[in-house]
Amino acid sequence: MSSPFMTVIEFSMDPKNNAPSFLKLIDDYDPIFLEIPYDFASLLWGGKVPYGQCLELIDDDLSWVVRLKRNVSGPVLGDGFTKFVKDSSLKKNDYLLVKAIGTK
Repeated sequence: MSSPFMTVIEFSMDPKNNAPSFLKLIDDYDPIFLEIPYDFASLLWGGKVPYGQCLELIDDDLSWVVRLKRNVSGPVLGDGFTKFVKDSSLKKNDYLLVKAIGTK
């Protein structure tokens, strides 16, 4: 999946990094998407959320491509998020810290 615009999202616990971020509880045993808070989306994209575009998720030296989708609650990490959850061994009641680190 290639895209002329890709937002890079890093999973990091570095307290010195003050990039836009949000903390999310994994509240399902097998999540298929992750809701993105409206305030976070507004900081990154203003009023033009690039639905259908790809985001790159980075955790240490690993990366995943996930499609930004829209559901009734707003923007979500969709296609590809299940693989990220599986590869990262995330499980119900884990917390995920999401920080934006830029665009390509």
